[in-house]
Amino acid sequence: MHYSNKIFTSITLLLLCSCNFNQVVINSLDKGNYSISFDESVPTRLNEKIKSTFNIYEENGLEAKNNIYIKNYSLQKYSIYAGSALRSLEGEVTAKFELGIKNSQKAQDKSIEITKRYKSNELNPFSEKEMIKKVQENIYKEILDEIIREVSFFEM
Repeated sequence: MHYSNKIFTSITLLLLCSCNFNQVVINSLDKGNYSISFDESVPTRLNEKIKSTFNIYEENGLEAKNNIYIKNYSLQKYSIYAGSALRSLEGEVTAKFELGIKNSQKAQDKSIEITKRYKSNELNPFSEKEMIKKVQENIYKEILDEIIREVSFFEM
């Protein structure tokens, strides 16, 4: 009985080691073969962030293997009123856009929506405007992360 337990443990460990189970590793630094085009609705600040992340072939004079299209960007603000106060308690900022990725073999189109909430019960309206700017910067960062994630999924 003692030997069978050791043999069973040894075989189990051998099978686990030999299956070579590894996590899928996505190289986020290999973004150099993309051509990116924007709609006029996309803000320039977001354009700069995306262009600084991806190496763009149009600038180098080379032909790109894959194309990324970002269009129909919209940013909407919504105030949430509750209770007996005349002011809103929370605000919501929603960014929507369409992302298209194409290469010679396949194409993918996706509509993406990102929503962030913030407290809007500030007494100072200037601090509320600065909070909205911070929320927009967070949305831009999340949009960039989502584009990188979708490009990585597209490459798999």
